[in-house]
Amino acid sequence: MSIGALSDRSSETSHHADIVIVGGGISGTLAATVLGRAGYDVCLIDRYEVYPPDFRAEHLDGPQVEQLRDLGFLDDLTHGLYRGETVTLGRSSRVMSTTGTINYGLRYEALVNRARAKLPPNVTTVTGRAAIVETSDTTQRIRISDGRIISGRLIVLATGQGYALAKQVGVDRRIIRPAHSLTFGFDIEPVERGSFEHSFVVYQRERIRDRIDYLAAFTMGAATRVNLFTYRDHREAWTRDFLTDPAAGLAEVLPGLASVIGTYRTVGPVVARPIDLYTSERYRRDGVVMIGDAFQSSCPATGMGMVRLLTDIERLTTLHVPKWLETPGMSATKIATFYDDPVKRACDDKALHDSEYRRLVSTETTLGWRLHRARIRVVDGLHGWRNRTLTSVNPRISANRSAASASLVPG
Repeated sequence: MSIGALSDRSSETSHHADIVIVGGGISGTLAATVLGRAGYDVCLIDRYEVYPPDFRAEHLDGPQVEQLRDLGFLDDLTHGLYRGETVTLGRSSRVMSTTGTINYGLRYEALVNRARAKLPPNVTTVTGRAAIVETSDTTQRIRISDGRIISGRLIVLATGQGYALAKQVGVDRRIIRPAHSLTFGFDIEPVERGSFEHSFVVYQRERIRDRIDYLAAFTMGAATRVNLFTYRDHREAWTRDFLTDPAAGLAEVLPGLASVIGTYRTVGPVVARPIDLYTSERYRRDGVVMIGDAFQSSCPATGMGMVRLLTDIERLTTLHVPKWLETPGMSATKIATFYDDPVKRACDDKALHDSEYRRLVSTETTLGWRLHRARIRVVDGLHGWRNRTLTSVNPRISANRSAASASLVPG
């Protein structure tokens, strides 16, 4: 089916909007809400009327909480949830420190469906699969798989890891590292007490050979949820064994965890999410802009995935789209101002840097990285976790970073 066929049947347009957003996950839904609240006519397209279970972004804290508050979403998305106020840091069978941080745990589908419940009335939702896209410097069209055509002045691709529509308009996806990381999610419960002492625990790797970054255990409703961030391959035998018996897997790679949180057992199913690290190229196109994971991925261990998409939403919806709509046309030159936005670029660059850093510091055994980890341990011993700042000694990675933001935000 050709793109040309879509233009030939433009009279079939069933809805026209100022902005058409494809993808009703958290990035598309929040972008639609901000634009709708500003008075724009928005159409949000997603294949699911109610967003289904999806393992990603189960915990909010630190800068994510502040960004959601600044955008006016925090109360709507977190009402009725347990509000954690501290994080306990553990390593080598010991509690290192407890510091303050506001945090919330909730499943991703709950986050999305809460956001959808607050969509303004001037946001039209369309349930269906966006199959064909046609863009120009004036009018954009999307054909739904059932034949409906939605048109608008601007298309926002918020399609997450989906690449089909971006590929149609000529965008290239460059894979930086396939199978970059693998994150596991499951529940645990205490064995010898009624509840765990700490509502949010970050426990660091014990051995480099295990290719573990850290474990985050946090309150989610009546349960304690675990996200385990690793640099394993989803096809290896260890992964299959862990999915079958996570308790044995944790005892193997994090034997000191029980000394920090108490005796525990795993309950319920285990889910895993592999991530390819990628970015987009040839993305300056007439009529279409990409946000969040549609443009670039990041390692979940960094917590930068949510930070990036919220930064994209803030910059696109409050700064760039209003300017674009003031004048006729939607050329690639207009669209380029979003991609060239210094705040967005800095956030994207930090996400890629942090993704590379987390993997290298958790897996590399060269002398430089062994010395770097030794330095971290010395700094921990002298100053504790609260105020330390890590600087990479690897010549490929020169940016400073906060240890708290690197380790505390599971994302």
